[in-house]
Amino acid sequence: MGASLLALLLVAATTGCSESSSRQNPDTGAPRDSAIDAPASDGPARDAPPADAPPSGPGWRVAYHETFDNNPALPNLSWRTDEIPDDGPFSDNGKFFTDQNINAPAAYRATATFGKDGWLTVEAYSRSNSTDLAQMLSISADPDPAASTNRVLKLSTAAHQDGIVVRPSTALPTRYRISLRVGYADFGDGKAGNNGYDGGERAEPWHDKPATSDNGYYWLAILDAPPRPHNNVWIHHHRKVVVDTDNHYPPSWMSIFNGQSFEVSGEHPVMIFALDGLSDPYAWTGHDFIAWADGGWQPSGEVRAADRYKPDRWYEVTIERKDAVFTVTVSGDFQHGGQQRYGGTIDAAARCVYHYNQSAAAQDQRCVNTDTFSELPGRPHWPQGSAYPDYFMFGDPHNNFYEGTVYYDDVKLETWSDG
Repeated sequence: MGASLLALLLVAATTGCSESSSRQNPDTGAPRDSAIDAPASDGPARDAPPADAPPSGPGWRVAYHETFDNNPALPNLSWRTDEIPDDGPFSDNGKFFTDQNINAPAAYRATATFGKDGWLTVEAYSRSNSTDLAQMLSISADPDPAASTNRVLKLSTAAHQDGIVVRPSTALPTRYRISLRVGYADFGDGKAGNNGYDGGERAEPWHDKPATSDNGYYWLAILDAPPRPHNNVWIHHHRKVVVDTDNHYPPSWMSIFNGQSFEVSGEHPVMIFALDGLSDPYAWTGHDFIAWADGGWQPSGEVRAADRYKPDRWYEVTIERKDAVFTVTVSGDFQHGGQQRYGGTIDAAARCVYHYNQSAAAQDQRCVNTDTFSELPGRPHWPQGSAYPDYFMFGDPHNNFYEGTVYYDDVKLETWSDG
């Protein structure tokens, strides 16, 4: 973690509140993993403001909490010519593509920090500098009619070639809990037809195929590099743990748990997964999923969703990390399960969750993988002595897929204190 964020967190943590995180069931999933032992939620509730007095003893401390209720000034964004960030071989003009004579198109980016101490960064992308940034990022009235006085963050991409994400301004510490509310999404439906698009969109130049087959958004994810809008292949190679949705048709590659069994469908899936660093990755799609569904972590490589979300609901998502252990939960009112909390705990070192190690010292030797893609000789998948920071991300990161609108609220970062 950078010294600047460490200093900010140490100061901010003295004004936070604590919450116990010790409630966990015995192992109910894959080895050394566990399901969450928590009462059924009555729905995502808005968090109270942090307490004035710091708690005593070990526990979580609120470092930052963005409620958007006071209509805070969002950053003044303006388009600049896309410098085409060199974020590795899968970036927009990376070696993987240029060796195939695929080159990034002319485009524009806008980047700025916001929130207390500038702890959040937003980055937007478009192929037109006439795209209205005020429509892509705005503070809006809560779309829930029962909470019309509440204010929330609205992210929109009107074209599938637009992208917008929110990330922390610096890398996360070894112990953190990031949570938010997300909902009222309009990013397709996974049915035959245009799937939320105008029709005819293609995923060029990085893919020569229709974009309309897939539409979705990231509820919350942890990446191993600073998240920014990129082609979808880049995102696939930088994920650690993820909660997201890909509405898609035809639905042959995913099954959704309907409360009794898995059914093949791409309609409004809630996907909770970690990336299996022991699997043989594919150059275009990355590593296999270790998906959470039906009460536990599913076998690696089986793409399964926990349930279907309802487009007119709010959901609460939390990703917690304590050293090498991740806990991922999603709660709310789902299509099949009704009011539920889904998710589990996974030992990232034991399962070799892809690039989990934030330092070289934390790398489990069983996770070292010196294999390479034939297209990228000399670039091991997971080299000895490597290290990868954690960054959270939410929004629409793809600049060749996905278009729609989604709302976020109560973005909260907690850090662990030993007392």
